Amino acid sequence: MSLGEVYGTDKSHLNLVLSVNGEPQDDNHYSFPHLTHKFVEALTQSVHFSIPADKHIKAVNYHILDSLFVEELHRSELYPEIAFICPADSNITDTTGLWTTDFYVSSNEPPYYTGYVSSLGSHVLKQMAGIVITSTLILLMTGVLIWYLLHTVGKLRTIEEMKDDFTHNMTHELKTPVAVAFSAADSMLRYYDQSDTERDKAFLRIIMQRLTHLSGLIENILSMSMERFKGMKLNRERVNVLPIIEEISGMIKLKSEKSVAVIINSPDEGVILDTDPLHFGNIISNLLDNAVKYSGETVNITVTLNHDRISVQDDGIGIKSSDIPYIFDKFYRVSNGDRYEASGYGLGLYYVKQVASLMNWQIDVKSKLGSGTIITIEFGKR
Repeated sequence: MSLGEVYGTDKSHLNLVLSVNGEPQDDNHYSFPHLTHKFVEALTQSVHFSIPADKHIKAVNYHILDSLFVEELHRSELYPEIAFICPADSNITDTTGLWTTDFYVSSNEPPYYTGYVSSLGSHVLKQMAGIVITSTLILLMTGVLIWYLLHTVGKLRTIEEMKDDFTHNMTHELKTPVAVAFSAADSMLRYYDQSDTERDKAFLRIIMQRLTHLSGLIENILSMSMERFKGMKLNRERVNVLPIIEEISGMIKLKSEKSVAVIINSPDEGVILDTDPLHFGNIISNLLDNAVKYSGETVNITVTLNHDRISVQDDGIGIKSSDIPYIFDKFYRVSNGDRYEASGYGLGLYYVKQVASLMNWQIDVKSKLGSGTIITIEFGKR
């Protein structure tokens, strides 16, 4: 596009005088660095500053400058809603929300034009959408991975603490019957009296009881293996479970050092269940034993039995709501601060849960700290 086309005349001409200073070289020649840049700068200055003095040249057409400005923006893939150019010394009052940029004819002179464009923030965000979305996804994935790592580490730490506590409590539980049996046998050897058969029989009964108890502890520990539970077969038969509950209740009261009262509410004819009597008895024994353990010096237990369910209710210390979801986990034991309320190795309720699952029974626990606990087993369809 020629100057004549821009300013509406084909007769316009421009005389340009360019003075440049050369730099002498070692070979007696001169070099002219940045000659092209200086030529363009001199031409631009001459064009802009000669226009006001030349009466034959029309004023600058800012509509053409605006269109050229917008075209250059579009070439740079920028599409503002508003874009125009004004003289740098024009007094534009309202430029709210507009970005500005100055155009210099020469680096030594003040700006000659000022370009105005509407905010490109949304456009820049749109152009960066891919990067922003990718970065956000990476941050989310990193956060999830960090959370999973911390959760896994915390779980491993909990498992490690449970394992150590199980080892400690199991050792204590196993040492007790061994120590009693050892003491009885030692007494028989040290103070052997062939004529005192009653004393010998008493010591032998103590040894047999303790060894039987020890055998039961070992059997319970071995039975906690999930592989064994998966392959375990129940000897199910139709049995009246009321006598089983009465027998176990009597045993619990006899062996406990506390004052224990057990009330059994059941139909007079009893309840016939299709179950394994041995494992059913172990379930009742574990529930009653826990009711006694987690109580004060006296405990009142109510066993309610019907054809649909059985519930064991006590007036013991209760369970915190935060502990209830975990009481059926292997090795888990309810604690109070840094100490456990009663001895054991955290397998009783786990055993109850596994056997109930094999029989397709459902277990529900309701408890309030300081007010006791109710454990209900739903038999479902008979």
